[in-house]
Parts: sequence; structure tokens; C-alpha cells
Amino acid sequence: MIGNLAVDKPLGRRFIFALALAVFGTSMLDVLSSLFLVDLAKTFFGSSDLIYIAVVSQIITISSIIAIMAGILNGFLSVRVKHRTLLLFGALCIVIGAIGCLLAPNLLFLQIFYPFDGIGTIVVGAMALTLIAESIPLEKRAPSIGVVTSSGIVSIAIGFAIAGYGANIGGYHSYLAWYVLPVSLVAMFAAYFFVPKNIQQTAVVKQSFSESFKQVFLNRSAGACLIGNMFLTAAGVWSIFAATFWRKYYSLPIEVVALITVAVVLVYSLGGFMGGRLVDRFGRKRFVVYNWFIRGVLIAAVVYMPDIYSALFMSFVATLIGGFALTGANSLIVEQVPKSRGTMMSINGVFGSIGVTIGSACGGLALTQGFQLLGLTLGIFAVISALIMFFFAKDPCKI
Repeated sequence: MIGNLAVDKPLGRRFIFALALAVFGTSMLDVLSSLFLVDLAKTFFGSSDLIYIAVVSQIITISSIIAIMAGILNGFLSVRVKHRTLLLFGALCIVIGAIGCLLAPNLLFLQIFYPFDGIGTIVVGAMALTLIAESIPLEKRAPSIGVVTSSGIVSIAIGFAIAGYGANIGGYHSYLAWYVLPVSLVAMFAAYFFVPKNIQQTAVVKQSFSESFKQVFLNRSAGACLIGNMFLTAAGVWSIFAATFWRKYYSLPIEVVALITVAVVLVYSLGGFMGGRLVDRFGRKRFVVYNWFIRGVLIAAVVYMPDIYSALFMSFVATLIGGFALTGANSLIVEQVPKSRGTMMSINGVFGSIGVTIGSACGGLALTQGFQLLGLTLGIFAVISALIMFFFAKDPCKI
């Protein structure tokens, strides 16, 4: 734990704000690979057939693979390098990714620069949660995690709203130039000025890289959390395909899809925020298992609804539970290995990226056979994750 550095209220508010804004910045480019998949397919292939949409969607797979390597490296670096420094590096990667995607003349360049978003996301996410766990008292961590987690979700909602509004003006280029790039720069500078330079100094424990990784991988409960979160993240890839589902299955215009997505994601954010207030009441493990299982059932149910209204209702419920599941997961996982939180959260990010890779690859294949198979496949992943947590994970702390 870090003395009382983050307990000071003014500093604490700025600290949480900076972390929340940094995480907010990591979610903006996700809109590019979700709402604009159809547009990217038309831009680079001249067609919006499902096969071309599936090909373009593989930028997500590539990004996830690069993020996996970045997460492993970050796991090593977090043992010796200041967590604040790593946080700033991750924020810088988001800026680079935004510039690269904005200027990309073809799909190859997009495939090169979009992965910077994956690198930044895994580094910022891991370090933000690690800094919270090292500087906020146990009884206040879950609400703080809920706020920071929700900020990333709110970012998606705002991103969809802005992207939907400007879709007919300048397409995804205007979205990147007038929103993603400026906000990512602000997030980077906020982290620089509001996260104190000495906030983690007393938390650094001198240990070898191997000791840090052993504490993570030789802990059965920690391993269960990693694998379980991998499958949950694979299931969460549904959010990437959801916009395409509304556009292709129900033939809705992009502006309407953007509004639907904003509403759904705001509910997701509400779930993440509320989850931070509910985790300690139910217990971390119980909260995780119930919500992960229900999340899987609801994802599969969305694509089998008889009409758009019931599908929308089911989608709202699924995303509310998804917010619970996300905050619960972060609150449980960050407590698994207290002496190696930086490594644990970095490796968790790696497993999350593996999950995205699995979800996007399997989802892309399933999509070629229809949306029903896509929903069923991703829903099963979430159910598997809940079963893994039920049988193998433990809650290391009690409030």
C-alpha cells in the first residue's frame, strides 16, 4: 500500500479523474472497428458483403495479437518501471494509433496503426487498476474501480453518438480528426499532470521477474480468473458485431444504429457504475459468477428474439448485466496477487486480448453462417467463464 498519498480528498479526486480519463481515451477507437466496419469494407474493398466485413474485422484480431505481446512485456516492466510511466506510455500509444488510422491510405496501414490502440488499452487498463489498488483503501476500491471502468464504457457511448452524427459529413475520418485525436491528447496530459510522480514509489517491491510471474501463474485462483476473464472477453466481442447486426439483420440506417448503440452503452456504463456499489454487498466471487453466467445466456438470446423490439429489450438487459460483470471482474482479479498487482493485471490484459482474438476469429467465422450462430457461440463463451470461476476461483478478501 502507498502511505496516505491518495487519501487526500482534492488529490484523490484529481487522481481518479485522470485515471478515468485515461481509460476513457482507450475506448474511442473501438467505435472505428464496430460502427464503421461496413464503411471500412466499402472503402478498401468497394463492397459491404459479409465476407468483406469479416475480413476488415480482422484488424481487431491483429490488434489483439499485438496487445498480447505488449501485455507480456508490460508484465515484466511493471516489476521495475514506475506504473505512472507505463500509464503515460499507454496513453501515448492511443495518440499514435489515432493519427495513424486517420492518415491510413489503405487497409495495410490501418492494420499497422490500429494495433497501437490495443497496446495502449492493455497498458493503460492494467496500470490504472493497479494504481487504484495500491493507493485506495480496500473498502473504497470497488467504487473507484466502478468509476474508472464506467468511463471507458461512457467513452464508447459518446463515441457512437459523435460518430453517428458525423457519419454523413466526413465518415470515420471526421470522427478520428475532431474527436479521437483531441481527446486522446487531453487524456495523456491529464495523466501527466494529475497522477503524482511519486504515487507508487513505496509500493515497488524488489523482486525478480520470475518471482512476480510465479506468484501469478502458480496461484490456482489467479489462473482461474485469467482463463475465466479470457472467455468472458471473448463473449464480449458481441459488442463489436452488434452494430453490424442492427444494420444488416434489421436494415437500420447508420444514424439509428448509432442512437441505439449510445443508449445500450449508457446502460452498460450504468451497470459498471452500479456494480462498484454492489460488489462488496454480494461478495466478489458470487457477484462475478452470477453475472457472467447470466451475461452469456442473454447474449445468445438477443439474436433469437422474434422482432426488433424484443431484441432491443434483451440487448439492454444484457448490457446492464455486462456492466455488473465487468466491474465485478476487475474488483476480483486485482485482489488475487497483492504483491504483484502490476504483473497480474498486465497478464490479465494479455488473456483479455487472447479472448478478443478468440472471440473475433470465431465470431467472424460464425458470422459467415448467420447472426444466430454468432450469438450462440459468444454466449457459450460467457457461460464457460462463469463455470470456471465457480469451481476454481476464490475471493481473497472480505469487507
